[in-house]
Amino acid sequence: MTVKAQHADYSAMATRWNMCRDAAEGEHAVHAAGELYLPKLPEEKPESYNLRRSMTPWFNATWRTISGLRGMMFRKPPVIEVTAALDEAIKDIDLAGTTLQGLAQNVAIEALTVGRVGLLVDYPAEATTGMTRLDAERLKLRASIAMYKSESIINWREKRINGSTVLSMVVLKENAELPADNEFEMVLEERYRVLDLIEGKYRQRVFKCDKNGKDEQIGKDVLPLMNNKPLDYIPFVFIGVDCIGPKVESPPLIDLVTMNFKHYGQATSYERGCFFSGLPSLFVTGHNSDDTKIYIGGSMANVLPQPDAKAYFVEVQSEFNALRTNLQDKQQAMAVLGARMLESQKAGVESGDAIARRQTGEESLLSCVSQTISMGVTLALHWLAAWEGVDGDVKCELNRDFLPASMDAQMLTALVAAWQSGAISQNSLFHMLKQGEIIEDGIDFEEEQGRIAEASPVLMGANQTVAA
Repeated sequence: MTVKAQHADYSAMATRWNMCRDAAEGEHAVHAAGELYLPKLPEEKPESYNLRRSMTPWFNATWRTISGLRGMMFRKPPVIEVTAALDEAIKDIDLAGTTLQGLAQNVAIEALTVGRVGLLVDYPAEATTGMTRLDAERLKLRASIAMYKSESIINWREKRINGSTVLSMVVLKENAELPADNEFEMVLEERYRVLDLIEGKYRQRVFKCDKNGKDEQIGKDVLPLMNNKPLDYIPFVFIGVDCIGPKVESPPLIDLVTMNFKHYGQATSYERGCFFSGLPSLFVTGHNSDDTKIYIGGSMANVLPQPDAKAYFVEVQSEFNALRTNLQDKQQAMAVLGARMLESQKAGVESGDAIARRQTGEESLLSCVSQTISMGVTLALHWLAAWEGVDGDVKCELNRDFLPASMDAQMLTALVAAWQSGAISQNSLFHMLKQGEIIEDGIDFEEEQGRIAEASPVLMGANQTVAA
């Protein structure tokens, strides 16, 4: 078996991933796919098909939904808790200039688009072979987190070790940039990074396939060290829709994507009808002379020699209401499918509290995605901190308060009255005002008290007067 071998679940899901990506990318990708999404009509000539395809618009509800849901997830910045020793790392988490929040946003896009993404925590090989930490810091060598899209994670395996099911192998497809003869060009070479456990130790190998399709290893085996000891796990985390694990799940918006392509197929019928019937057609009857020219528009006059000759325009009066309504229905269906990401996944009668939680997104599918991403990024951040020798808890928690919480005047008055009467503390009042978004995010109780003190009016003494 070659290193290019794909996991069965990968092969089964690859078509859906490709469809979701094309839908999200937009009209250019959909049109470029040609007959994959827009089949030819019987006996349709290539030039007629190309014209019909170019005239068919792509209503990109898929990307609009993904972008909108991502915006809800990052309506408030994620809560990132790290020690001061990692402050520089989270500003450039992948050694390519991406911040930790930027990485979380990229992961969110992948999770919403195809429902699967991976994070690999790695450390430069030269820094794990006997080099001291001071030497690594002097050379600015440190751990980083790299994101791998679903199509790049082609194979994986799990096994039972010490009573637990652990990840024992992952194969990642990569493109290495090689110099070309021209200094302004680069040659991409397809490579495969194999992460596995050998005798309980984490190992990395890199392969390429030669012209005969045989595996050829590039370089030697690498056994990364953490605190001068081999790792007994693979620092790679799968992030899905419902869990952080290798289980392959359907893209969360697959129903919307499917409906988007049905809308595309219906749109070509509508546009084709408009194209063939949109312009009036000129008919001339009772005239059989081939020498007479007929002019349309302008200042030219038409003279027909036959007394019973007639010229008139014919146009289609239909507005294709059936097709138009069908398109509108599909657009409405896509809006509903996108909105269901914010709906509770539980059936049955809901209590008032349950309805409130659903409206704020606490039990929605989008909330589940947000929580799974938080778990995956936090785990990767934990591995990075361990590799950097940093103690203490780390966390990256994405927002799950997707919609602004409204607090009407009646509720605000009641809260202030409760505080004034001693029924709730000032801290509780502050907490409720912050939940209702009366107080801006990122302000703590002490800072708000300082603001109040600065804004308090100065009381004048008895001998002070107000200048006119």
